[in-house]
Amino acid sequence: MNITKQQVDDLNAVVKIELQPADYQDRVGQVIRQYQKTANVPGFRPGKVPAGIIKKMYGKAVLVDELNKLLSESLGKYIYDNKLEVIGTPLPKQGEKEQAFEEGNAFEFMYELGIAPSIEVNMPKKKVPYYLVKVDEKMAEDDISDIRRRYGKFSNPEISDETNILYGEFNELDETGNLKEGGHKTTTTLSIEMVKEVADRKPLIGLKKGDIVRINPGKILRSEAELSALLKLEKGSPSLESDYQFTVMTINQIEKAELNQELFDKVYGEGVVNSEEEFRAKIKEGIASYFEKESDRKLKKDLRNIFLEEMNIPLPDAFLKRMLKANQEKQMDEATFEHEYYHVSEDLRWNLIQNKLSAVHSVEVTEDEVKDLSRQVIRQQFAQYGYYEMEPERLEDISMRYLNEEGNYDKLERSIRENKVFDILKKEVKLDMIEMPYADFVAKLSEQTAHEKEHHHH
Repeated sequence: MNITKQQVDDLNAVVKIELQPADYQDRVGQVIRQYQKTANVPGFRPGKVPAGIIKKMYGKAVLVDELNKLLSESLGKYIYDNKLEVIGTPLPKQGEKEQAFEEGNAFEFMYELGIAPSIEVNMPKKKVPYYLVKVDEKMAEDDISDIRRRYGKFSNPEISDETNILYGEFNELDETGNLKEGGHKTTTTLSIEMVKEVADRKPLIGLKKGDIVRINPGKILRSEAELSALLKLEKGSPSLESDYQFTVMTINQIEKAELNQELFDKVYGEGVVNSEEEFRAKIKEGIASYFEKESDRKLKKDLRNIFLEEMNIPLPDAFLKRMLKANQEKQMDEATFEHEYYHVSEDLRWNLIQNKLSAVHSVEVTEDEVKDLSRQVIRQQFAQYGYYEMEPERLEDISMRYLNEEGNYDKLERSIRENKVFDILKKEVKLDMIEMPYADFVAKLSEQTAHEKEHHHH
């Protein structure tokens, strides 16, 4: 076997693989012998079919198959041994002369390779904005109120007031105000505080167990989401708009927990927080760290755009377009294809930048880190269905299966590497810390950059 490479230009090369009969005959012979053992041919006992007949029946297919395997192995090994930085997958070169696939012939195959450009990564010169939420008193108050409710004590007053939660049965009524035949009914809890207008709360106050009131939940609740959750109905269901008869079964009162040492210990562990000031500070810290993840997401997006705009990285575009078209599942019109290609090429450039940074800073990703992340992914998936506790063996088993599915190991490894590179960038890039109220922060997160607007008009 003879493999030679011709460098077309910085970003393109052609590899020629010449094969002699000696390179492939053994492999073909082995497969033919295998077929001899198992082939069912009328007139011959199993395992006794002459090699000549098997060759006539299957020879050409076996030859083509074995040549393909041999080429793929040899090309892969050649790229690896010669440390070629390829981009995309090699393509058989178009317009080569037809070859007769006959055993005993010498063959020659040509492959086009896209070569990754060698790049230097410099940090952006200007400061990069890093947006932070200004955690205000109202946010802290809402959180504290929520915690006090979660850790509060339950009681059942005789008569309802506006801090209560009513539990009871809703029965749908018809236009005449009678129980609707086959109408919707459900037992559920209604928190009086969820009713937005004070006037609408009136009928729910001063009720006792067994009392019946007529209400229209659709008119008194804040949102459609709250309404469909209350009545356990799909959005858009006509029964969301009906009047209902509501029968009180129990009245519940949550006495909010006192802001004291007992509560601080329950929330943060013993002795971690020792005063109301510390408690408030800790709550604010928690809110800030939740938003820091959002701030990081925005910074990731901005850094990507800045690096891509400042670094003009050349790619073997013509090669990559041919490669994508060869692997297309369905034909696209030219404009759609160009738009798709733009995104693919941006992703490739960003990968090159990240790989370079990863190499410069000797970023390592260990197998244990990948396994840990796999466990986290599985835990999260199960948590969505309400399973929070998983037996260690089961978790191990499922997460190993997940890692063995095609592409998952690489995907997780890439995600860990990207996060490590991001942590390095966050330290190295000059950040301009900008604090803003929550509403402005949310608007900032969803804002498109000029760079995105230009290319997301589809």
